[in-house]
Amino acid sequence: MKQLLSILMLLNVCVLYAQSPKVEMRGVWITSIFSLDWPQIPHKNAADIEQQKADFEQILDKLKAANFNVVFLQARLRGDVIYPSRFEPQATSIASKNTTSHYDPLSFAIEKCHERGLECHAWLVTYPLGRDAFSMTGQKTKDFVKQHKNEIYLDPGNPKTNKYLLHLVSEIVVKYDIDGIHLDYIRYPDRSFPDNSTFQQYGNGANKADWRTENINQFVYQLYDQVKAQKPWVQVSSSVIGKYDHRIEPGRHYMTAVDVGQDPEDWLKKGKHDFIVPMMYNRGNLFFPYVDDWQHRSHGRPIVVGLAAYNLDHREGNWTLHDLTAQIDDIRRHKMGGHVFYRLKYLTNNTKGIMNKLVNDYYPSPSLLSPMLWLDAISPLPPQEVGGVQEGNFLKLSWEAVRQPNRKKVFYNIYCSHTFPVDTSNAANLLATRVEGSAVLVPIDSSIERGDYYAVTSYDRYHNESEPSAPVFFVTGRFEK
Repeated sequence: MKQLLSILMLLNVCVLYAQSPKVEMRGVWITSIFSLDWPQIPHKNAADIEQQKADFEQILDKLKAANFNVVFLQARLRGDVIYPSRFEPQATSIASKNTTSHYDPLSFAIEKCHERGLECHAWLVTYPLGRDAFSMTGQKTKDFVKQHKNEIYLDPGNPKTNKYLLHLVSEIVVKYDIDGIHLDYIRYPDRSFPDNSTFQQYGNGANKADWRTENINQFVYQLYDQVKAQKPWVQVSSSVIGKYDHRIEPGRHYMTAVDVGQDPEDWLKKGKHDFIVPMMYNRGNLFFPYVDDWQHRSHGRPIVVGLAAYNLDHREGNWTLHDLTAQIDDIRRHKMGGHVFYRLKYLTNNTKGIMNKLVNDYYPSPSLLSPMLWLDAISPLPPQEVGGVQEGNFLKLSWEAVRQPNRKKVFYNIYCSHTFPVDTSNAANLLATRVEGSAVLVPIDSSIERGDYYAVTSYDRYHNESEPSAPVFFVTGRFEK
């Protein structure tokens, strides 16, 4: 019943939506560091924990109602984490010092995302450890860190760094039902990073810039292979510098991915990422040409564009709403994999009306995620024995659960159409996505005489969708039928 009620709050009645893409990632970064997005205060007692939980569920309800489909939750901040870990301390933005409880924020977050059909990806800051790293990680990292401009970083050129980070990622993948590992700051801070001693020890005569790039490449390869060996459906992605190199505007001075040792095109070309998220936080000529450039570097994997919702704030870029929506329009014209907003606060605050605009014009219906055909191209079987019965002001749709040997969890998508057959390629017919369980309640208006066809598809963790079930026809109204 809990599953039915959670879906009930989020489904709309079968209405004709404006057209939007059926397949599109709509994501948001939820920042944990400095209590920027969630939680607002660290917990020190049971009441605080309940408040953290309530606040997070309220966030998710807003995102689901607006037809988002992915949450990138900051799980590792600066050498500290939001969950109980064997390797790093819990962040003080989550729990006050010396507080003990059985509450696991990451486990809770994943559960509540899944109840609403949202994917939850663990966002991990990779190399920076902040200013207080030694007090947090202590003896564990002292042999493979460098101090740079009053900050402490894991040294990407030291093999111990890779081993340490791989342990951290493995802990999450094995312990949690996570949908993705999302790496942030997977780069050198700048060219002046003080790693000469590491280069002398491990460089083997290579060009230093090439050696740095290869250090990060090797970590990416190892991480991807490790994740896929443990849970192949868990997605691996990274947020990267928004400009790959200087070829488009060679005369301008700005940081590119190549400048700081990132080569995300290599990761995609060699099949070591499931998607990437270029952080394209500029507008005009510093945005539009680069969308086309990234598209040409995709090698058949999704490019999901990071968008700067924070620039709507008058204290930041003071952009107009059109500045941002024009970027969504361009992303869709290029048929990219979708977009992710940085960060949550500016959406939930409806800065310059952004949330209203998304709900009314850009996300009128739900969307699915790009199928990961490079991992699994076999669609699940369609649901059978779909039936519908009226329960008060709701239509209860139910079906026989799909069970397939050697396959992980199967979810369901619900479609509604005024016409037969139900066209599941039409995004306007998509009513609900990633439903768990084998029943759902759809609100109906019995005061209106109308008939609708409902169909259900299966949907797996690789984002493969089945053929639709045989449709169910249901008529509302107070008239004799």
